[in-house]
Amino acid sequence: MSNSISRRRFLGTTAAVGAATFLPVGPARAASGEISVWKFGGTPQEVEVWAQRNEAFTGANADIDLNYSYFNGQIRRQKILAGFQTNRLADVIIAFGQDIPEFAGFGMIQPLDDIAGDKLAGWKDRIVPEVYESGVHEGKLYALPTYVDMASFLAINLDALEEAGFDRPPETWDELREYAKAMTKPDRPGLAFPATTAPVDINIFEGLAYANGGRIFDEETGKVTLNDPGVVDALQFYVDLINDGSTPAATSLTETFFRDTAQLFGQGRSAMWIGLSWLNTPWGVNEDVRWTGVPMPKPETPSGSYEPVNAIMDGTAMLMVSSRSKNPEAAVEYLDFWSQDAQMEIWGGQPEIARIPAGKAAWDNAELKDAWPNWVKAYDEGSLFEGGAPMPRFIGVSAIESALGTAIQQAILGQKTPQDALDEATAAAQGQIDLIRG
Repeated sequence: MSNSISRRRFLGTTAAVGAATFLPVGPARAASGEISVWKFGGTPQEVEVWAQRNEAFTGANADIDLNYSYFNGQIRRQKILAGFQTNRLADVIIAFGQDIPEFAGFGMIQPLDDIAGDKLAGWKDRIVPEVYESGVHEGKLYALPTYVDMASFLAINLDALEEAGFDRPPETWDELREYAKAMTKPDRPGLAFPATTAPVDINIFEGLAYANGGRIFDEETGKVTLNDPGVVDALQFYVDLINDGSTPAATSLTETFFRDTAQLFGQGRSAMWIGLSWLNTPWGVNEDVRWTGVPMPKPETPSGSYEPVNAIMDGTAMLMVSSRSKNPEAAVEYLDFWSQDAQMEIWGGQPEIARIPAGKAAWDNAELKDAWPNWVKAYDEGSLFEGGAPMPRFIGVSAIESALGTAIQQAILGQKTPQDALDEATAAAQGQIDLIRG
């Protein structure tokens, strides 16, 4: 996957949502028979529109019987692994780019190059190259991307910012601590961040750690690096915010995942919150809350052993075909349907504005420019994807992220220091990695 991926540079968040407009669907293909599709995760608007477009697919492909199911994104790994083990895996899986190496390594999905034929050329033509590469593993396309998310970002209540005497967002970790303390009130913490063991919460933390020069695994050496100084100091930063009295109670943080922290912010019950690039756009905010979204502040002096990155990126609605699909021809037709501009423009503000679109045509939409003018400007200038990296993706990532989630909670609850928690997590995860990799 390309390492030329950068943070999105933006400041306003105008929720200008366009009416859903779709292009005519082409004639039905020759494929026929039944296919099953499992979709995991998505914003409320995305989930609704996806189901609507499925109806357009079945209307245009009368010979294909579509069996579609939706599941919460946070259970995807368990659900897909169980389906594979019991030989009940869907033909098409719509999951996260992070999952590709494990799914491919365990033989659960198949390279699209082997089954898509001449459709590959059309996919490459319609999809932004850097985003297309997010579906590539070991030189082959395993997943068709529809959009990507980036980590980590900061939402700021502008009234709270101004009341505290600040005229710009914080730019460093030290400034963020200062701002959070100044913006804290007895009934409103200055900053909320999610710290459950949900994968998205772990991705949010990884964004901080990678910006600090940390990594969770070194693929060249095969060593788990959770106790790298870049990761340890990022976790210490979380602990410092708690000790400053700027956050909700520690127990609340470990029980409140990303959607809950978004709700706290949207209701004006926290002055800032740390999340992924979509921040509050999927759920909105109260009318009396003025807010902005900015890239997460960076440490003044990164302490990690690796090159700091501006952001980490992953697609969370990537279409893959099961290795056990009984109808790969029809599965490819379904992927090709979702590669068309009519579908890709969903994430260009017709109607969804919470994602960074994969489709080139989506970037021409006025709705996207109204909502995220700085995204579009950076994309047009060719700088949107500079200076970043993919979210962690390798065989064994689930085991390492599970250990990381436990360490985060132990440190936040004061049960262990960040160093001790991550030392133990590193040892535990290394044992699992050694078993997985033989």
